[in-house]
Amino acid sequence: MSVAAPATHRGYKAIYRRLLVTLLLMALTPLVALGLFCIDRLSVIYDEKISASIEAVASSKHRALDTFMVERVAQIKNLAFTHPYTELSNPARLSEIFSVMQNNSRSFVDVGVIGMDGRHVSYVGPYDLSDNNYSDTPWFREVLRKGVYVSDVFMGYRNEPHFIIAVLRHEGGRSYILRATIDMDAVVALLRRVYSGPHSDAFLVNAQGELQTDSRYHGKSMDKFNVPLPDMTRKNVVTQYLKTPQGQEMLAAMMPLESMPWRLVVLDDVRESLRPLRQLKALIIFFVVLGSGLICMGADFCTRRLVASLEESDQKQAHIDARMLQSSKMAALGKMAAGVAHEVNNPLMLIQENAGWIRDLMEDEDSTSMKNYQEILESTEKIDQHVKRAKGITQRMLGFGRRMNPGRTEILINSLTDQAAEMLKTEATNRNISITREYDPHTPVILSDPAQLEQIFINIIDNAIDAIGKNGSLTIRTLAWKKGVRVLFTDTGPGMDQETMSRIFDPFFTTKKVGEGTGLGLAICYTILEKLGGRIEVQSQLGQGTTFSVTLPAEPPQLPPDDGLEPR
Repeated sequence: MSVAAPATHRGYKAIYRRLLVTLLLMALTPLVALGLFCIDRLSVIYDEKISASIEAVASSKHRALDTFMVERVAQIKNLAFTHPYTELSNPARLSEIFSVMQNNSRSFVDVGVIGMDGRHVSYVGPYDLSDNNYSDTPWFREVLRKGVYVSDVFMGYRNEPHFIIAVLRHEGGRSYILRATIDMDAVVALLRRVYSGPHSDAFLVNAQGELQTDSRYHGKSMDKFNVPLPDMTRKNVVTQYLKTPQGQEMLAAMMPLESMPWRLVVLDDVRESLRPLRQLKALIIFFVVLGSGLICMGADFCTRRLVASLEESDQKQAHIDARMLQSSKMAALGKMAAGVAHEVNNPLMLIQENAGWIRDLMEDEDSTSMKNYQEILESTEKIDQHVKRAKGITQRMLGFGRRMNPGRTEILINSLTDQAAEMLKTEATNRNISITREYDPHTPVILSDPAQLEQIFINIIDNAIDAIGKNGSLTIRTLAWKKGVRVLFTDTGPGMDQETMSRIFDPFFTTKKVGEGTGLGLAICYTILEKLGGRIEVQSQLGQGTTFSVTLPAEPPQLPPDDGLEPR
């Protein structure tokens, strides 16, 4: 049954227009005003922030460099004046002292004691400097003149940039120099902590404009820094804009070190610094536009949602009507099943009575004088067995549409499953379908209705055989599941798609050809398992077969007695 969608009311267009105008006046006006105000104030504040930020970085971090240099000079002076020449001139003892220094602070590359002739008396370090004469080097002359000297970066005998701390010591009429080389990696690490942006730079330069450390834009250490240095007699931060050799405009902050005649230079890419401002402006504009769009769409969404709600209500009513129609069909089916069951029960009773009468007659006969005596008795037993089975089927037809308490008989699920498989073994063999049985010997005994369970298993196995068609396999597996059991039926059929699986347990739904199936088998299985307290599930993929899973509790729930109502 189909239900037509209701027509849209004319008043919705007027509501839409009024709602749109109201939202624009109440939301867009303050939103746009706030956005313009924020953009204006952010531009002013950010300009101040950029200069203040780079000044603060240079001012705070130059103290770290000063502290580093002062501590290193004090460390070498302390070493020179607290250890006698006999210890310092002993390479083994000097090595021990240097190890202690490195454990406290890995800031030195090597240390050595140099006599007044300019040659090493003792040395600890990675270089071979024993044959070098330092008497003519500038730093040697400076330390003799000043007593304590920290050099600029120079190449020396090592052929690599480095700088030293040298201390002159007079002890008992003997003079010597204690010289240590500063680890440039330690200085570079301090500079990296000054600024670490993707385009920023930080380096040291001496009064002559020579780089003392590597620069990202101005070359390696000992290269010329081709930028005029401002007069910095006061210990303050000077900021200015300058261009790199690559033509990139940078904001520079310069500040002299107190412990060295060097200047700390920090460079920041203006475009990089302004990027957060541009991003924030773009974000404000984006949210203003987005808010405007959301407001405009809101009115349209509300109107559409209202119409959709009405349509959804009508569709729900149509579904209710369809379910009522389906219920009436099921009620008619229940009445028809009850009539058929009553009609079939009468001849079944007659057949059963005649089979019993034949057995009674056979008891009066001489078994030795009758050629087929045993075959006749066996036939009457089979007749009686199948009559009971047929009567069980009719009873289930009667109970399909009404609440009936399930039977409570002890069942060995492996035996019952095997019995159901045996009944369809011949059909499977004729279609070249193998049935593999994997029974768990530890499955517990359960209480349930064996006749109804057998009907469910036969129905599932029969459906699997029909799905496979020919040349395939069906695997039946049992296992203990929590306090109950689970039976799995896995076939190698064509499988099912999601839509088919969602409707597989609906009454009258079938994938078979017209006239070959009623679509009631799995629906009846579903209903029976609900009464038994179990459940049936299906897993399938197209081209990969199907697995039906039947889960049963240790015992079925106790339902109230049948109230005598008509089948539904």
